[in-house]
Amino acid sequence: MQTKALKCKIAGTGAWGSYFENWSALQALLGGADLPEAKLKSPKPGIIPANERRRAPLPVKLAVESSWQATQDAGVEPNTLTCVFVSGLGDTDLTDYMCKTLASEHKELSPTKFHNSVHNAPAGYWTISTGTMSAANSVAGYEKSVSLTILEAMIQCETENVPMLLTFYDAPVADILTPVLPNQETFAFSLVIYPHDADVEGKVLTAMVNQQEDASWPALNAGSTYLTEMYAQNPAAKVLCVAELLNQPDGQITIPLSSGTSLTLACER
Repeated sequence: MQTKALKCKIAGTGAWGSYFENWSALQALLGGADLPEAKLKSPKPGIIPANERRRAPLPVKLAVESSWQATQDAGVEPNTLTCVFVSGLGDTDLTDYMCKTLASEHKELSPTKFHNSVHNAPAGYWTISTGTMSAANSVAGYEKSVSLTILEAMIQCETENVPMLLTFYDAPVADILTPVLPNQETFAFSLVIYPHDADVEGKVLTAMVNQQEDASWPALNAGSTYLTEMYAQNPAAKVLCVAELLNQPDGQITIPLSSGTSLTLACER
């Protein structure tokens, strides 16, 4: 079974990780460049007011910085975009904090930490900082988060005929959860997409849902141990196979969507 193909145009890209601070730097790593000697600690998204930025947790900073870069790359006003944010893990440091506090004798939670613990906190910081009144969805699907988000955004883009912002992000996992969730890398990646017939420059991405059992994530072409391990352990970094496709277009990949379906993505210059 195959469904109707969805099409969009990629107009802007943003990225941030421990060894890359933008899409150009990530492209260099995908192309085989050596890792920088110094590891980056945390982005400092200037669009968040200083007082709010000081209290914002790492997942929020990752998502907002990458989103901002993508909108600047696309040359679009951030407050004009409908958004889909996705994290496969959420903020595990705050989850750990809340569980420990509620299991202790003193159960009073920090209002700020409780406020930041909700899954759509990055979407909230983004919409408040940019002043947008457009819709902002937050998706979670663990290792299927990337494929579910691409499908969700492309459906909205085509049916509503509007440009969209997609942002994928996951931060290192709290120590107590590492036996089941081993991710220790920061990663964020964003795309601004337009309807495929929009009068903007960009590569055309086509998506089609297939009925397929046991689809698996394609291997990365990049020979980087850093990227390969992050691709395996960080749910949001599963989008690296899509980044490779965009970096070297005129090809296609198939990625898992659910237990019985897959999503085939093709890119044209």
